[in-house]
Amino acid sequence: MDIIRDILLIMLPALLTGSAVYLLIRHNYKVENERLDREYRMERLRLANPVRMQAYERMVMLLERMMPSQLIIRNVVPGSTASDLQHSLVNNIRLEFDHNLSQQLYISSHAWDLIKNARESVIAEINSAAARLDPIAPAAQLAQLLFQGEMENNNSTLYKALEFLKNEARQLF
Repeated sequence: MDIIRDILLIMLPALLTGSAVYLLIRHNYKVENERLDREYRMERLRLANPVRMQAYERMVMLLERMMPSQLIIRNVVPGSTASDLQHSLVNNIRLEFDHNLSQQLYISSHAWDLIKNARESVIAEINSAAARLDPIAPAAQLAQLLFQGEMENNNSTLYKALEFLKNEARQLF
């Protein structure tokens, strides 16, 4: 009986000490892993935020360049027909959009959907205005119709997409 008591007197403090050490090491390991995860996330954000901000800048620039008034200024050629201007405008939108396709990785899916809808809306607006004119009409007539349409549609999908992008980019700060 004395042997059992002596073993318990030796083993009990050893078990308690061992358990306490195990719990302290486990807690320290957990805290250290959380700290490393936090540092890793902060480093990822530090590296990714400039790229994301650049993507938002490029998407805003894409939307600005898709505005009919901007398109006309860049694409109108004296002496061209409405049909020529229509093809030039639509082609310019598609090229700009294709050039910025990879930026969808860095913006939200909703923002990308709005940009795609804005592109389709502007193309539809150009095609609709061109359909109201004779294909050999002067390009100036198509330009005038597009300018009028832009002034009347201040709440178009293009402006909504632009405003959404700006608000989403502001949230990165």
